[in-house]
Amino acid sequence: MEERLRQDLAALRQPWVRDIAWLLHAPDMATVDYPGRPTLAELGLDHDDHRRAWLRRQESRESDFQAHRLKRRSQRLGIYHELLWHWILDHAPRTRLLAHNVALRDSGQTLGELDLLYTSDRVGDASPGPGGVEIFHAELAIKFFLGLPEGPGDEQDPSRWIGVGSFDSLAIKCHRLQSHQLPQGRSPVADRQRRALGADGPMHQRTIMPGCLYQPWDQRLSLPRLANDGAEQGLWCHRSDWHALSRQLPEGAAGHLLAKPHWLAPPATEPMPLAILDNELARHFDDLGKSAHLLLVLPDGRRCRVFVVSREWPPAMPLPPRNASPSAH
Repeated sequence: MEERLRQDLAALRQPWVRDIAWLLHAPDMATVDYPGRPTLAELGLDHDDHRRAWLRRQESRESDFQAHRLKRRSQRLGIYHELLWHWILDHAPRTRLLAHNVALRDSGQTLGELDLLYTSDRVGDASPGPGGVEIFHAELAIKFFLGLPEGPGDEQDPSRWIGVGSFDSLAIKCHRLQSHQLPQGRSPVADRQRRALGADGPMHQRTIMPGCLYQPWDQRLSLPRLANDGAEQGLWCHRSDWHALSRQLPEGAAGHLLAKPHWLAPPATEPMPLAILDNELARHFDDLGKSAHLLLVLPDGRRCRVFVVSREWPPAMPLPPRNASPSAH
């Protein structure tokens, strides 16, 4: 994945197109008994030269994408991630976006919404619908969870992997996908909505959940249950430990201070030397007083994500989900 992504990024300058390239390769963070993100073959982007040409064409559509983005007017990473997938599915060679954020209402009550409905003309081992077109419902999430040495359950409990905001966890997110978001896609209300959109026939369901799991910088934890073995991993440390961590980096290491919503692909700009990165990190905490997301670049070209959090983090621990499935605990 790393080398193909590196080559895909080589000719790209626009941050949003670089982020699309990252999404095309990023592994799903977790397994929740449903297939993961669309593969490159399903999108019609599995041929390296064709995919890179397609990505370069997207760079010429900057104004179109920004107009698309203005519809949501949000800097939230989750919204940005949704918009990128809307674009991918509506412009990839073999898929078309039917609808997104489809509200499910019954008797005036809102029951939820479906993140994505799309079609694919891929003819594979699944049974295609009329005309060789397959219909998909997908639920989206992008998550960055930090692992804690202590917490609920045993050492592999996904409740110990929590978000920087301390209100979400891998266990909570996977439980919600399995118990609510994906099942509601097969409800009678959802069936009526699909038929109204002309998407009648057999439907397949997917989860699209890239992200990163961050290990404590000075301790190696077991990956949590539900996590994919190939999930991207990084490190986290408290602000007070940053200098100890940085002293262990090889000479010539550099890095980026990532700015939301562009937390996905490596920036096209040159990374800062560590001395400058130290100053930027200090300014970040002085001005904002909140966690910082770094991307370190080692002399051999390897990259490592690092979350630097305040000394008081975490301020709270999210409770494990109620009635979690046996696979989560």
